[in-house]
Amino acid sequence: MKLKMIVAALAFAATGSANALIVDGSGGNGELFMTLWDEAGQQSYTLDLNITMDDFLASAAANQAFSYAADANMTSFLGSVGNVSELKYAIGAMDTVGATSTDFHRYITTASTIDLGNTVTNTLLKNLGSSGAFFLGDTNGMIGAADSLIVTDSSLVAYAGSAQWGNNWGTDFNGISTGLIGEDLGMYFLSQTSGAFAVRNSPSVYAELDAGNGFQYYANLSENGNLTLAAPVPEADTYALMLAGLGLVGYMVRRRRDAA
Repeated sequence: MKLKMIVAALAFAATGSANALIVDGSGGNGELFMTLWDEAGQQSYTLDLNITMDDFLASAAANQAFSYAADANMTSFLGSVGNVSELKYAIGAMDTVGATSTDFHRYITTASTIDLGNTVTNTLLKNLGSSGAFFLGDTNGMIGAADSLIVTDSSLVAYAGSAQWGNNWGTDFNGISTGLIGEDLGMYFLSQTSGAFAVRNSPSVYAELDAGNGFQYYANLSENGNLTLAAPVPEADTYALMLAGLGLVGYMVRRRRDAA
């Protein structure tokens, strides 16, 4: 199916009201954040998206879209990079307390590689929260009142290529959370098995983040630094095929009724 990305309902600017620190999820319901990693130049950029996991999930389910314009730090970062097309970006959010039940952790992540049928155990999924907390802890120690941070020292935990973040939540995620700038990245919801207590060695749950219209939610970071979070919609020819299919199904149903 051919798809195109549109921003349809809701737009947020990265220059909006700041919460100063990125909420890491240790109190539940953490904020979404984006990282942009210049592996060759050993530097990175992190942006607070200023929306909590619960608010984002509710908006995504209603097929609302978000748009973040490049801020001054993003513009400066892109200007310092040798080859922008090689940059890797990712988005994450954490709830390391639990939504409604004991020991029920939740995560939002982007992924360019993921096997929905091959999840980690409930215990191992919790490690994403530990890695993410270390990464955001160091980031929050330097971000101050700003919404974004540039890190040029690759030895820092706040560097997006550090052992606590990198391509897969510090090696704790059995997929690839990053993708190249300019490419669409699917967004996913990861959670421990629901219930009063999550069984330690039972498999966790990976699912595509549904936009409420039958399509998966995606992220796209353009090479000029503008971020869009939205659901793709079918193009006109796709709609035509869908309608033709529905018409054929209706025709077959009528023929069976006539035959009866």
